[in-house]
Parts: sequence; C-alpha cells; structure tokens
Amino acid sequence: MHCNEDARPSAGLRAGLLSALAALVLAAGADVRAETASANAPAPGVSSPAVLTIANRQIVSLRAEVHGASPADRVGAIVARIDAVAAQGKPMVVTTQEIEGGIAIMVDGSLVFRVLDADVDVEVGETTGSVASQAARNLQLALDEVREVRDSRAILTAVGVSLLATVVLVGLLWGLLRGYRWSARRLTDFADRGSGRLAKALGQQAVGQLGLVRLVVAPVRVLAILVGLLMVYEWLGVVLEQFPYTRPWGEALLGNLLDALGGFVLKAMGGIPGLLFVVIIFLIARFFVRVLRAFFAGVEQGRIDVQWVDETTARPTGRLLAGLIWLLALVAAYPYFPGSGSEAFKGIGVFVGLMLSIGSSGVVNQAVSGLMLMYTRSFRPGEFVQVGETEGTVREIGFLTTTIETLRHEQITIPNAVIVGNVTRNLSRLKERGGLRIPTTVTIGYDTPWRQVRAMLQLAADRTANIVRDPPPRILQTGLLDHAVEYTMLVCIAEPTARPLALDELHGNIQDVFNEHGVQIMSPRYEADPSQPKVVPQEEWFKSPARTGAG
Repeated sequence: MHCNEDARPSAGLRAGLLSALAALVLAAGADVRAETASANAPAPGVSSPAVLTIANRQIVSLRAEVHGASPADRVGAIVARIDAVAAQGKPMVVTTQEIEGGIAIMVDGSLVFRVLDADVDVEVGETTGSVASQAARNLQLALDEVREVRDSRAILTAVGVSLLATVVLVGLLWGLLRGYRWSARRLTDFADRGSGRLAKALGQQAVGQLGLVRLVVAPVRVLAILVGLLMVYEWLGVVLEQFPYTRPWGEALLGNLLDALGGFVLKAMGGIPGLLFVVIIFLIARFFVRVLRAFFAGVEQGRIDVQWVDETTARPTGRLLAGLIWLLALVAAYPYFPGSGSEAFKGIGVFVGLMLSIGSSGVVNQAVSGLMLMYTRSFRPGEFVQVGETEGTVREIGFLTTTIETLRHEQITIPNAVIVGNVTRNLSRLKERGGLRIPTTVTIGYDTPWRQVRAMLQLAADRTANIVRDPPPRILQTGLLDHAVEYTMLVCIAEPTARPLALDELHGNIQDVFNEHGVQIMSPRYEADPSQPKVVPQEEWFKSPARTGAG
C-alpha cells in the first residue's frame, strides 16, 4: 500500500501555517516522497546506524540508506517532520501501517518515518514488526511528554513532587546522621572498655597505635556514607522522572540501580549452591582438625602412646597436619567460590601467589630449619643448651625461631636457620646418665709431684658441695708444657644450670688447698722461676675486705 505523501503537505499549507513551518513541511514532504519511492528500490544500502531521539528519548535506530541519504540524514529529516506535525496542535496519536519493504510510522494519519527491512539487525533476533512496534510505543511516549511540557498544571505538580521528595530526603539524611552518631557513640564506649583491658596486656602505646576505636567505628561510617549516597541517588532519579525532558534520565538511573540490584541478587542466588558446598567442605575439614587436635593433645599429655611421635613433636606434628587439611579444603572448595572463574579472581590469585613466592623464601628456610630441629630432637623445651655463645634453657621451639632463657634471665630469640648452621651443645640430655661433666684446668710446675697435685685437686673437689660424688672426679695430665704440667679435672654436677656456681666454688677450693700446701699455680705461664714461690700464706687468706668463713 502506498501513501499519497504530496497531499499531506498541501493540506498543511491550506491550514495557514507560518512560512517557516511551511518550509519545514515542504522539506519533510520531499523526504517522505524519497522514502516512499525507495520502498520500490531493489536493495537500499546500509551504513553506520543513527539513533532517532525525540524529547530526549530514544525512538529507534536506523541503519538503511535511502537514495544516498545516510541514516543520520534520515534522522534529521524525521525530526523536522515530527516538529511540524507536533506544531499543528492535534492529538498526536501514533499508528503503524504495513507497506512494501517495511512498516510506516504515522502520527495523526500523517507519515513521519518508516522502519525498513534494512533497518533491522537480524543477527540479534530483531524483526521489522517488533522494531516498528517498539518505535511506535517510544514515539507515542515522547509525544505525550512533549504535550506534557506545555501543560502548566503538570509542571506545577512535578515541582511539588520534587519539593516533597527533597524534604523527605533531608529528613532521612538527618535521621541517618542521628543514627550514625548514636551508633558511633555506643561503639566508642564499647571500644574504650575493650582497649582498657587490651592496654593491660599490650601496653597503652601499642593500643594507641592500633587505633582500636577508629577501627570499630570505621565500618559504621562507611555504611552510613553508602546509605546516604543511595538516598541521594534515589532522590535524583525521582526528581528527574517528574519532568518530561529529564524523565529518560531518571528512568535510566532507577533502571540501572534495579538492574544492578537484580544482577547482584541473581548472582547471589546462583552462588548459594556453591557456598553450601564450601560450607560443607570446611565443616568436614574442621571435624578432622578437631579429631587431630584431640589425638595429639593426648600424645603431648602422655595419655596416648604411639611409636612414631612423642610428646615433644606431638604439637608441631598436629599443627602441620591441621594446616595440610585446611590447605586441601581450600583447594577443594576453590572452584565453588562465587566468581572463582572470573578474570579478576584469577588475577588476584596470581598476584597473591607471586607475592608469597617472592616474600616467603626466607620464611620457608626458617620453617624447614624449625622442622629439622623438632624432628631430629637435638634439644627439647626445658633442656639446657649452648648455641654458639648463647647458653640457657630452651623455652620454645617454633617454626621460625627458638626462644632461650639465659642464666641472667635474658630471653634470646634465635632464627632456626642460625641454630642449624651452628654447633649446638645439649648439656641436659645425658644428665640422667651420671650428670654433666665439666672440666677445669690448672698448670703446676715440674718440681711438684704429680701425685701430690692429684691429691690436692681431689681434696678441692671433696670440699665442693655442688659436685656429685658418683661418679668421682677424674684428674688427667693433659699436657707437658715448657715450664709446667697441665692438669685437667673432670667433675660431675647434677643440674646443668648450676655449672657457674659449681665452678666458682671449685676454683676457690683449689686455690685454698694449693695455698695450704705451698704449691704455686703456674697460670698464667711465666718466663723464669721466681725467687720465692707465689703462694698466699694461710694467715692472709682473709685479708680485708674478705671475712672469715666467707665462701
């Protein structure tokens, strides 16, 4: 069916329109004739699509060229034609009519544009009928909004609704601010009470650096800001929707929010089955970890006896196996996490793995060294050891460091890799087999019979209370030096921590015994014999400020 397009512009002129409007109508009529004639063309060309927009509302996207007129040229002519029809003051009712090669869109019986078959994107499933129907609905809505712009009562109503929405927004924001202040005050009071207890354990300076109060209030502040922004966003959408020209923007704002919320809800609902699997996996892992903890706690306390682990290695073995179980649970649950297959999730995983691989080389070295110390059992907590120049009681063997308490009540933390790379002397391990044997050395001249020296050293050992009598002291001649004989006496003490006190008492008794018998101790070594023996007479043993009976 063909429309008589030339008759319509003539009718418009007969109505007595202004000269400018007549020119527009004539131009529109020419474009209509060109489009009508092109309906019989064999195949219109296709170029870059152009969107027809009326009253700030998108109507349809045109793709076809008509007799050399690009889609953009068609859009310009259609806008002018619709302006001319709207200026006539008619009801502006939009209808459609099938024509050859497409569907005509008409306003008050006048053709304004056509949707051609070449305007349809068949690759996305569009049809000429569906595109034309949607375009007609959009055009009718746009023309109704154009008519609404000219209605002062509708504009006044829109202004009133906007003012009411603004008042409601201000009230909601005021209530939100009051609620935030109330919640922040309650949380601050709670954090102050908690920080007071925490300060006793960590110190006031440490708690101040942690900023516990700010950390507690920060989530509430962020939530309040997000809720306030959401309120302003909704208010803006409602206000824009009241006015015809800005209504598409308001609809877009509300539509985007609803789409985002709907997409979030759909994704959350879709992720629920995966989260259930994750929860089940971690509950199973937690059950096995609890069983392991109970088992190794029994081994550590001596209630359970197994051959492959003892009370010393029970705790680290339990921690290792628990960590392995959690790692396996994480690997098993990873595919079920929502978004685990997304590129962002993969990128975060690669970044975290890279950071761990770069920064954990030293940590892994210390952890492996800690495992070596635990499972080689070179020493255990509570034993007295010497590591390099450090001597003391082992308090804790960790995966990364070992803590030793010295006899001077110093707590020394040594990296495990340092301990593995040094010679470690365990002074407590063999104390059940006769105690710890400690040496002391003196040098005596050749003019003193060695049997006498042995007897005097034995006498000094007998006078020392901290020395164990069984096994008895052992005296050896460990060197024949240039001017003296070197004697080494091995004595046994029951407790390694008493070694400094035992040596102090033993050295004092050795000096007393040798002075009693007029034998000179040749340490340090000398170049020539003195004219008189270097001994201290007994009557001078307690010269001032020494006191009689002092040890």
